[in-house]
Amino acid sequence: MAHWDEIDEVAEKFLKKILLRDEKDSNQSIPEEDHALTSKYKHWDTLVKESEKALKYDADKAFQKLRKQKYHHYRLPIYGGIAASILLVISFFFLQKESTQVLSSTPIEPGNKKATLILSDGTSRNIQNTREVIQIKDSKLQIDTSGLIITNKNIIQDQEKQEYYTLSVPRGGEYHLTLPDGSQVWLNSESELRFPSHFEQNNRTVYCKGEAYFKITHDQQAPFVVKLTQGEITVLGTEFCSSDYNPNKIQVTLVNGIVRFNAPHGDSTIMAPSQHLIYNSNTKQLSIQEVDTRKYTAWKDHLFCFEDETLEDIMLTLSRWYNVNIEFNSEDLKYRHFSGTIERYASIESFLELFETGTNIKFDLYGHKIIVKEIKE
Repeated sequence: MAHWDEIDEVAEKFLKKILLRDEKDSNQSIPEEDHALTSKYKHWDTLVKESEKALKYDADKAFQKLRKQKYHHYRLPIYGGIAASILLVISFFFLQKESTQVLSSTPIEPGNKKATLILSDGTSRNIQNTREVIQIKDSKLQIDTSGLIITNKNIIQDQEKQEYYTLSVPRGGEYHLTLPDGSQVWLNSESELRFPSHFEQNNRTVYCKGEAYFKITHDQQAPFVVKLTQGEITVLGTEFCSSDYNPNKIQVTLVNGIVRFNAPHGDSTIMAPSQHLIYNSNTKQLSIQEVDTRKYTAWKDHLFCFEDETLEDIMLTLSRWYNVNIEFNSEDLKYRHFSGTIERYASIESFLELFETGTNIKFDLYGHKIIVKEIKE
């Protein structure tokens, strides 16, 4: 890692060059005697060119994060305004330090739109990059670039004649579904939704595992019910996100509208917009707090949003999206906290390099396995 006195020296030279040169010297290259120092980090001309890219990072926050690297909470550089030139240069140098070591020629791609549709007769179809229409009795299943759209002509009267479909999204996938009543569901990686071909006249029930974002069509006569691994959510018309990746920790985030969460042991609670509920199935305890819902729903808008998250939880999220396995060589690393917002479709290498910036954490990629290491200073 670079020393602060060297970085200060380079930053000072660069800033003086910008502020003190006159117009006739505007194209003058950096003095020869400074090349040894600057080349240790990056060629001068390239630094000037690439610094434009660094403007999209909040360099002030990056700088503060670097100065506090001995603490256990870090803030990742996030998209924001332009900070002072001196901070921008310092942050940029650190972004150019030794990059994540990749020990495999196999690229690790971010997730994409893919799922498996399991029909009521047990047959399955891979619906990645597929365009087709499946007609089953009076139901039409239309698959296109927007996802899966279910339409039918009738409301089923006999529960015993009901047919169910299952949409299963693997690791490294996501998918969008429009249900027969017009309600929309976004499924995250490693998630599953079981739903009927027709909704009943006074009941709309689906079964969900993993993480999903729901935008429910209002129907006062037919409440919409989402059954989770532990508990269920009842709504009339609203937008919310549910997560039960951990079956002992059920989470519900309400964006707008009103929902009621019913715990398996009988307790229930009404949620208001911007509230986040956690149900612990071990202790049978419910807790609710006011939150910025974007933290829990950003994945639907192609972003990762972490706020004071442990590195263990962050890497678990990455493992689902990039379909990789994670190994820590130190238990202590799992409990370090980070915050930041990063594009969901970014390469995993650039993602990990942000974590390495200003910390003593190093990532090595072996095929589809990431080893998280601590660098001893």
